[in-house]
Amino acid sequence: MHQTREWIFEALLLLLETTPYDKINITNITKKAGVARQTFYRNYKSKDEIIIKYLDDVFKERLLILKKLHDNNSNDALNDLFFADLKKHRESLLKIIKAVPYYLILEHLEKLIKNLVSLYKKEHTNIDQLNELHYKYSIKYQIAGSFTIIVDWLRNDAPLSFEEMRTIISEFGKSFVEQGNYVPDILYSYADQLESL
Repeated sequence: MHQTREWIFEALLLLLETTPYDKINITNITKKAGVARQTFYRNYKSKDEIIIKYLDDVFKERLLILKKLHDNNSNDALNDLFFADLKKHRESLLKIIKAVPYYLILEHLEKLIKNLVSLYKKEHTNIDQLNELHYKYSIKYQIAGSFTIIVDWLRNDAPLSFEEMRTIISEFGKSFVEQGNYVPDILYSYADQLESL
């Protein structure tokens, strides 16, 4: 993450400790970050975009590692990666999840799903509506389900260990591996295109 963007993001996180998200404005953020307003607007269009770009950065970081790990057992490798990222980003993600309007995160997930379906349709030009919807709903089910479980786990102060959660998520993914619609494999196959979006 670019240093100025990091300062702005950290300023927002600090403000979230004492102020509701909807009460924080650009002036609050720039003062806390120690940057000029024009510097803020060189990096972001809005307060919401701070969160969106952070989530994009975390996702792209995960894609890069996924590309390196894919030759291993992908189900276990991705879960190791996912939980390593959770450990690394836990405090920031927890603040975001607790304070930021839910629609921002859902919009981010919807955008990812839409991009995956679009890439799939480009590759499978003769796909019928049933198969397209099966693919879309399979992805949506996995992403939304995993996200909901992780949010619940984080919001409840991680009642299970990272290792226990990793085992649970890994078990849930097995049927999708067998069907050939496992999201980590799909992300790997489209990683280069997704990085450029």
